[in-house]
Amino acid sequence: MLSLEFFAGSYATFFGALSVRLTIFLLAAWGLFSVKSASTADELDAEMRAQWRHVFDGVAADYNLIRASENRGLALVDRPTYTWARSGAHGGTYGAVYVWTERGNAEAVACFWRNPGTDGTLSIVHELHSLSPVALNSLGKESDSWKPKAGLKRQALADAPVPMGSATGRMQQMRTLCRDFSAKSVSSRGDRTELRLLPQPLYRYESTNSEIGYGAVFAGVCSIGTDPEVFLLLEAINSEDGPRWHYALARFSHMNLFVNFKDREVWQALRDQENPISHNADHTYWVFHKPLDRMKLEVSNRE
Repeated sequence: MLSLEFFAGSYATFFGALSVRLTIFLLAAWGLFSVKSASTADELDAEMRAQWRHVFDGVAADYNLIRASENRGLALVDRPTYTWARSGAHGGTYGAVYVWTERGNAEAVACFWRNPGTDGTLSIVHELHSLSPVALNSLGKESDSWKPKAGLKRQALADAPVPMGSATGRMQQMRTLCRDFSAKSVSSRGDRTELRLLPQPLYRYESTNSEIGYGAVFAGVCSIGTDPEVFLLLEAINSEDGPRWHYALARFSHMNLFVNFKDREVWQALRDQENPISHNADHTYWVFHKPLDRMKLEVSNRE
């Protein structure tokens, strides 16, 4: 006859095994639920960003930019050259960067991004900078407030190698030159943030302009998010001695900005009375908020 101890041991073994199996089952089920929930959240996030991209595309298309002295229109690149996002209250922020060109050259850059207020109301921020060597004029119902008074001056890169003949070689040179630049932002309280120049250009081009051979636009971003704080333009400009590398820098921040090349400061953009948060003294940089028309957003998303 079997003893009570045997039955007790058997029951303990059975229920112990059942408990382990149940735990494994529940963990697996929870894992599947978590993956499905994360996947659903990612899909909803991607859908939301696609809707905003559609809105930003429309805002960018409204900008009619021309070279003021020549009355020559710029062409908008048909899609954003860069997008970024930052988490936060009321859905955080999300933006898209657009480039306008003239004979292939990058002549203007803009970022449009959703800006949630503390009460949840939304506005679209228009942040723009001329990259053109001559003054631009901006037309359009959304954009007529931006009136740059000057062009963006290029500077020769001392001791830079002669631009190579192949596209692959030139791209490698530009990446190497980009690594020689370093940038930082400093707040009004003195807080310092090192900026990171992205190795992949936002826009790369070969020009049909006889004065400019080729170039690229790089972005410097901060560690808090990946929205651009400064743009670096590298161009091979033709001279009597052949093409030579030049650079230009464009502010895209409300902070004080400082840029070094090979540990030597070559550029700064400071906030002062003539260069407040909203614009540069020459209006090459311009930023403003526009309240979101929710009806327009709904119609745009249905198109």
